[in-house]
Amino acid sequence: MKKNVFIALLGLGICVLSACDDGRIYPDSATSAEGKTVVMEGVLEGFDNWASNYRVSIAGFEQADDEYASVSKVITTSDIKDDGKVSVELSGIKSEVKIVRLCVLDRLRRHIVTFEEVDVSDATEPVKVDLGTMNISMHNAIQQSFFNTTCANCHGASNRAAAGLYLTEGKSYQALVDVDSKKVEDKKLVETNNSANSVLHMVLYQQSVEGISMDHRDLVSEKNEQTILPLIDSWINNGAKEK
Repeated sequence: MKKNVFIALLGLGICVLSACDDGRIYPDSATSAEGKTVVMEGVLEGFDNWASNYRVSIAGFEQADDEYASVSKVITTSDIKDDGKVSVELSGIKSEVKIVRLCVLDRLRRHIVTFEEVDVSDATEPVKVDLGTMNISMHNAIQQSFFNTTCANCHGASNRAAAGLYLTEGKSYQALVDVDSKKVEDKKLVETNNSANSVLHMVLYQQSVEGISMDHRDLVSEKNEQTILPLIDSWINNGAKEK
């Protein structure tokens, strides 16, 4: 009797092992294919001149005006290929995310500036974005997000530039960096590596600057005060590079 029971149990064990071993090799951990995917590719000029407190990233946002990214992937030097191109994939993007951006975030994933964006609201397949060759330097970020939108109206967008200072694209760098101020004695408009001693910093942070008649603080929005002004200081203090 015992012999028959042993044989029966042995047979059952063999059947169980046979059922479990289906011949396939499984990975140690499973990866989820859920969510949307965006791949961005291109040459990013000025990538390596960003200060360490900022992150060039692909990031997803639920709404266009969201202050913080819902999901992000930081672009690093390891993402740059031998030919200078970058190819970065952001996957597992939840359905709530509507916009994916090539942008700059701070350490808290707060959005600072955007270089490119794509609407993924209705995406059902992976989205590929060809960036071409794009200038993402700190200076160009400031140019696009602040000089062009806030300063150029008075400083060069029309037929004249206030105080002879052109802050339009292609002219602002040469007009600012290590250039002596015509209005503030013994100061430079932008003194490399010294934001506090730069006239640009002074007029954006102070209501009154000796030699400057206009209060430029009126032009600074609350959002720019929190994001763009620290970016300008960081750019100056990290060498005020053009690219």
